[in-house]
Amino acid sequence: MRWWCGLFALLLVWIGYALSPYVALYRLSEAVRTGDAQAVADRVNFRTLRLSISRQAIAAGLDAVAARRDLSPRERQMLTDAVTGLTEPVVTALLMPETLVALLRGSWPRQLDGEQPEGEAADPVRTGGLSGRTLPQLLKLAGTAEMRGFRTVIFGYPPDAPEENRFRLRLRLRGWTWRVTELELPAELRERISRQLLRAQRRTETRRVR
Repeated sequence: MRWWCGLFALLLVWIGYALSPYVALYRLSEAVRTGDAQAVADRVNFRTLRLSISRQAIAAGLDAVAARRDLSPRERQMLTDAVTGLTEPVVTALLMPETLVALLRGSWPRQLDGEQPEGEAADPVRTGGLSGRTLPQLLKLAGTAEMRGFRTVIFGYPPDAPEENRFRLRLRLRGWTWRVTELELPAELRERISRQLLRAQRRTETRRVR
């Protein structure tokens, strides 16, 4: 009898573990939906998330430099060397709890747009955000899950979007809590960062000329 009780308790623990990342995903999506920045922040490992966003922002910055056909080899090298410094303010702004909520909703935060060049729209890019409010939505999100060992799971959202238009959200279990450790941005938001950094590069060049 004790053997059966032990087996049943082990089964309950396993079921609880198996369901726990989906419960964490649901709670995160509810915090995003209600705009509860503090609840979102409580579910994020900002150190690892900063590394993830920085890596993507630097890649976008290098793309912005590569797209410039008006640069001499010396100017191109100078801007390439300056990419990390140019991306830092963008990364810092994206990781503020309020702007992170907007990003998880699938929007480009308006706070990052600043002054727009003439002819360029200021409306944020919308790709579709994290949503697991209803059971069908949660099941669709669950269908994108990729388990990486026993402590890491990756979700892609919105689940109906093409692969290049999806966010990839990595949750990692630490202690008893699943936290966001990485967020891979869809192509259109990486392009938005690239354009943002292109404007920053040109402002820097203008200041140097003056």
